[in-house]
Amino acid sequence: MLLVICGCTTTSVVMLYEADKYPRTTNVAILSAAPDRPCKAIAILEATGPANTSLPDLLESMRKKAKDIGADAIMPTQDVSQRQAQGHPYDPWLGEYQAISDVVPKIRGVAIKYQ
Repeated sequence: MLLVICGCTTTSVVMLYEADKYPRTTNVAILSAAPDRPCKAIAILEATGPANTSLPDLLESMRKKAKDIGADAIMPTQDVSQRQAQGHPYDPWLGEYQAISDVVPKIRGVAIKYQ
C-alpha cells in the first residue's frame, strides 16, 4: 500500500464584490505597504501550508491565486499561524512525555486592482 501525503500550499479567496470579474493578470506585485496610487480591494486571500512552510512559499501561492482573479497586487495583512500539537511521545532518556508541536503557517492579505 502506498500512502501519498500532499504538502501543498493552498490559497482561499473571498471576492469582495461578487459581480466584479477581471481578466487574468500575468504580473502581481507583493506590497509591504499601501500603494501610493488609486486602487480598489477586490478580494481577501488566505494562504495555508503544511507545518513549517516558508513565507516565500505562502506568498507565491497567494500570487498565483491573485493572478487568476485579475489582481494587480497583493498586500499581506495578517499572520494567523497556529502552533499545532503533534503528540506526546514518551522519552525514555528523560523519563517523561514530551510535547512535540509544529507551526502551521497561515497568512491573510488583500488583493487589489489599480484604477
